[in-house]
Amino acid sequence: MSAEFTVPAGDTRLHGTDTPGATPAVVFLNGGFATQKHWKRVLQRLGGKHRTVTFDARARGKSGTSSDYSLGTAVADVHRVVEATGVERPILVGWSNGATLAVRYATEHPDQVGGLVLIDGAYPIAVFDEAGKEAVRRQFRRVGWLLRLASLLRLTARMTPDQCAQVVIETTDVNGEFEADFAALRVPAAFVVASGPHSGASEEENAKMRAAVGKATALNELVTVFATAPSNHVQVLSKDPGLIVGAIEDVVRRSA
Repeated sequence: MSAEFTVPAGDTRLHGTDTPGATPAVVFLNGGFATQKHWKRVLQRLGGKHRTVTFDARARGKSGTSSDYSLGTAVADVHRVVEATGVERPILVGWSNGATLAVRYATEHPDQVGGLVLIDGAYPIAVFDEAGKEAVRRQFRRVGWLLRLASLLRLTARMTPDQCAQVVIETTDVNGEFEADFAALRVPAAFVVASGPHSGASEEENAKMRAAVGKATALNELVTVFATAPSNHVQVLSKDPGLIVGAIEDVVRRSA
């Protein structure tokens, strides 16, 4: 039976769910403004085969707010959850911003990860110049009233528009540093590449991001593209859970 847990994390607490199953355990890392609930259909399709751990990042879902939403702190929070749950060499499955966290965590803790599944994220390219970053800030400020309403319903992060924009900007900046990370990776990694629009990026930026997956696979034979999903960036977890589970099993097999 699933058990809920909380983990102290600096000035806040993280809330998660630990479900029993076989090893290797699978730890799921959410998209930038998503919650652990977004993995529902993937977990259903996985069918209890593996132990699974999901958790809400700071200011998302049931986790508390914080004064620090930096990517470095988010990576440290992954480590807090891994240590608190006692999982050993888990498969990290990250979607969007969560994929970035998975790669950076594997870089910082190379002996504590069994493999990576990267869902439409962690492409090794920084797509925003300074003008693009300012456009991201304007976009979040423009919908600030909607974000506040959605956050009251816990449908998105309980963060200011500028804090949300910084999450997006820092994620793409870190992705731009990933060529060295992929070259050094010592565990199997599988990309699931989504199709169609990606919120907050133009069609041209989407194409550039997804084309950069070729850089990652060229740098390391352990890095592969498992599949290209017919769904777009937002829908991929709910519309193509079978592909994601297939990628998990592929990485489990290659990590054995």
